[in-house]
Amino acid sequence: MRRAGREVGKRTLAYALSVLALLGLWQLLSWLFQLTLDPRMARVLPGPLEALMVFPAHWREIGNHLLGTAARLLVGLAISLLLAVPLGLVIGHEPALRRLLSPFIYTTYPIPKVVFWPILFVLLGVGSELSKIGFVVLVVFFQLLVSARDAAANLPRDYVLSALAAGLSRVQIYWHVVLPGALPAVFTGLRISLGLGIFAVYIAETAVRLGARRYAGLGSYINDSFGLFRFESVFAGILAIGLLGLALYGLIELLERWLCRWKYLR
Repeated sequence: MRRAGREVGKRTLAYALSVLALLGLWQLLSWLFQLTLDPRMARVLPGPLEALMVFPAHWREIGNHLLGTAARLLVGLAISLLLAVPLGLVIGHEPALRRLLSPFIYTTYPIPKVVFWPILFVLLGVGSELSKIGFVVLVVFFQLLVSARDAAANLPRDYVLSALAAGLSRVQIYWHVVLPGALPAVFTGLRISLGLGIFAVYIAETAVRLGARRYAGLGSYINDSFGLFRFESVFAGILAIGLLGLALYGLIELLERWLCRWKYLR
């Protein structure tokens, strides 16, 4: 228990030092802008304290937008996980399916998902929450699918043979062998997908701004602030996205430590 507490303390300290270093670099760049550029141009990069001071004055507005972005992102990631991971495990574990469907995956995965915007938004409703979440799913799905497929395909054959020798059924092999063996790679794919998901939800909130403005999202908040030349608010929104990402990365790490405990045995 003490060891776990010390580990959490070390990681918390590492995160805190990383954030402080990033804020320090940001402040140095802001000072450099102020020293070398015209004052009107220097406003483009305010210091971190100027951005942080926006939060007390507009905490409710930023908080509502943060909730909107977080909800769309989490729902999109959850749907992607439920769809992509089981499908990827089956494709990776079954050689016939792998040979049949891998060319389709390799063809569609590199296509920029932005090209499907018009179709997606017309089908799901321009400006609807469903269209925004659907775009997140479209962007994230293939990353998780490829991660799960590759992990299942590269699972040592001896694991499956041992399970068959022990009398496990096909369903039990997936549950007790394939899924645990693929989980670390799935979590790696989930970390990558989180960055892609934040990108997707930001683009969706910026491009489609119909409906309730209260929870329009941080993308809409940043875009509006930029249009009004409120650069402090722009960077406050960017900070809020960074904090959301940091919190979700921390949550993913905790889930991995819980579900993949064997990785952290010393």
